[in-house]
Amino acid sequence: MLLHQMVDQAALHHPESPAARCDGETLTYGQLARRANGLARLLLETGVQRRGRVAVLLSKGLNVPVSFYGVMAAGASLVPIDPRSPAATVARIVRSTGATHIVSERGKRETVAKVVRECPTVAHVVGLEAEEDETLPCHPWTAVEELATDRQPEVAVIDLDPSYILHTSGSTGIPKLIQHTHRSAMSFLDWAVSEYSLTRDDRLSNHSSHHTCFATFDYYAAGRAGATTIILTPAVMMMPGSLSSLMEKEGISVWYSVPTALVQLSLRGDLEARDLSALRWVLFAGETFPEKHLRRLMAQLPEARFSHVYGSTEVNVCAYFQLPTGSDLDFPLPIGKACSNSVLEVADSDLEPVASGEVGELLVRGSTVMSGYWGDAERNREVLIRRPAAGGLEEVYYRTGDRARVRSDGNLAFVARSDLQVKVRGHRVELEEIEAALLSLAAVEEAAVFTVPDSEGSSAIQAVVVAAKSADWSRQKALSSLKELLPPYCLPASISQVDSLPRTPTGKVDRNALRDRLQEPGELLR
Repeated sequence: MLLHQMVDQAALHHPESPAARCDGETLTYGQLARRANGLARLLLETGVQRRGRVAVLLSKGLNVPVSFYGVMAAGASLVPIDPRSPAATVARIVRSTGATHIVSERGKRETVAKVVRECPTVAHVVGLEAEEDETLPCHPWTAVEELATDRQPEVAVIDLDPSYILHTSGSTGIPKLIQHTHRSAMSFLDWAVSEYSLTRDDRLSNHSSHHTCFATFDYYAAGRAGATTIILTPAVMMMPGSLSSLMEKEGISVWYSVPTALVQLSLRGDLEARDLSALRWVLFAGETFPEKHLRRLMAQLPEARFSHVYGSTEVNVCAYFQLPTGSDLDFPLPIGKACSNSVLEVADSDLEPVASGEVGELLVRGSTVMSGYWGDAERNREVLIRRPAAGGLEEVYYRTGDRARVRSDGNLAFVARSDLQVKVRGHRVELEEIEAALLSLAAVEEAAVFTVPDSEGSSAIQAVVVAAKSADWSRQKALSSLKELLPPYCLPASISQVDSLPRTPTGKVDRNALRDRLQEPGELLR
């Protein structure tokens, strides 16, 4: 089955079931199928080719799933773009992918106009009204409605064809364009629907931006099961109390996000006052969940089960660990064991397997792995390694850049990101180890650590914290505590206190933005 065919199947069997809800409005599977097919027809009539690229620049709302499935029903690759992106970033992604069409909305007119002027490949824009003083080749959303139909266009698409291209910034800040096929997405979805027993009665939260890998689960796993996606708008997500109230009202049964979002819900969401008994699974990924925050959240949600899932955008999810119920919980949590259709291997610097218990780089092989980085042959050669297999064939492994080891119980333990391991005056330092030490302090609610060049040609460690409310916070006390937890070369050269940490669209700490934004480095610790 292909991604867009899931919608037609759901519409055929239960057309009145809600596919998505946002701000109190509902889009049924029948409506979703008709509108997506209408968009597909419009795209084909205006020149979209099979395996072409269509950029989607939309705020969160019910037109998002219509665009997702409509683009793929036309046989094209979906290129969802962060709606908060400046015009220059949008233009770079559109130009890099060679997108010929943009699906957008009225509020993005100025950005789209700039992008069209800079990107000659763009021939049509869907979602904007034509205006006399502009030359934008526009087709309003009413044109999609006029072409709405129950029948999908007949386009020769197979499971190995590209389905979407996601963009994400690496440690350098340069966007990576990650291309997945229908097969790699469906392989992940089939595992997720089975493992978490998703049905049409479930309501999945959509917390992150729709250009992220989290949205793959939020939208497509719901579509695979015939369930409902509850689209959470930025206005709601800014207020943890409002968010928990909406979770109660909508009966959200499956939540998937980075731990930071859950920490904010736990601290400020007034969870004890809500009836969240419908919530049966809490999935988290992308960063470490501090022990004190996770234990508190599990106590606040005693009826929910928790699952730590692991995998970058390049591989969807390739490992998982279902947390045991009760107090039998050891930290740090493992990333678990391989999902179905995935093989995980820990390798040394020569990419040869290491013995159990030894640390090495984690490699992933399987049908959930991306087809590659769009337009970046050099990077593909670096991260997609090929090994000879029986019968003269090859096996392809993705290099995650994560260091891991196999524990005695067979679960994989995450050790550190390779790009978060730094040298400070000759010592190898794990930045995540320093963050974990800071987060273990009662007075610290959130923490981020990064390095800056120092006057001696080396690197200095800088820490930024958000202090817990009503906590007795002081830098000197923090340093005294850290001296008992870390070796001297791991101690931060400075600690700064801020009200909040900048976030990426998925909710992770944006260290690059924090480094750029922080103008006063704080009090030097000696």
